[in-house]
Amino acid sequence: MNTLFVGQNIIRVEQTDSTNSHLTRLLENEKFPEGAMLITQKQVQGRGQRGATWESEPNQNLTLSILLQPTFLLPDEQFQLNKAISLGVMEMISNSLSFGEGWGEAKIKWPNDIYISNKKVAGILIENSVSGKKLQQSIIGIGINVNQEKFSAKLPNPTALKLVTGKEFDLGECLEQLCSCIESRYLQLRSPSSVLPIREEAKQTAIDSDYLKSLYRFSEWASYKFKGEIVEAKITGVTKLGKLVLETKKEKILECDFKEVEFCK
Repeated sequence: MNTLFVGQNIIRVEQTDSTNSHLTRLLENEKFPEGAMLITQKQVQGRGQRGATWESEPNQNLTLSILLQPTFLLPDEQFQLNKAISLGVMEMISNSLSFGEGWGEAKIKWPNDIYISNKKVAGILIENSVSGKKLQQSIIGIGINVNQEKFSAKLPNPTALKLVTGKEFDLGECLEQLCSCIESRYLQLRSPSSVLPIREEAKQTAIDSDYLKSLYRFSEWASYKFKGEIVEAKITGVTKLGKLVLETKKEKILECDFKEVEFCK
């Protein structure tokens, strides 16, 4: 593994309920270095956003959790970690698409799903622990559809790298690239030049601007369900606390929590 710490300590389990839950249980009795990873070939109760489940065919995809210790972030800065991790996962997927044309572009669907065109290829679930005035630790759950070709009919819009490209991927190589991309963005986040502007309310950091540029539907008019009503709006930004900012055609600004808004087709 060509990284400093992400993926240098790997715990492999053949099967588990949820990699996030499994790693959390291990941390109750053991200490692991930052960057430690738990990975499984078969996850039977994978968790996603809004209480959703994450479906993954055994031995075909990446299902894992990474331990990070972002103690340099204050509690109200934790969405910056979300941005950095989302960018890292998206960039790994973009690299996988870079050798061909016409396959679509990887984008981040707010807050942290990864889409290719209008289909979901990856999901991220970040669970943070706060101690006092700082983040103590974060468990980063990641699921990437790599070689899976068939999905349950109940899933609305899944895809996989193999379905997009027609190419079989080596999971070990995908894992190495993922660790490298995540570590690069995490180190960028950890640098003072990324943290200080947040606290000074100065200009956007590189991570801020890259996240916005990578957002699915950014600056595009589309339909959203906000507090039960359908609105035509465009994404104009994300607040410091991670709320999605929409501007309606009537020039009304909406700041949306995750549970308040849904993307319509």
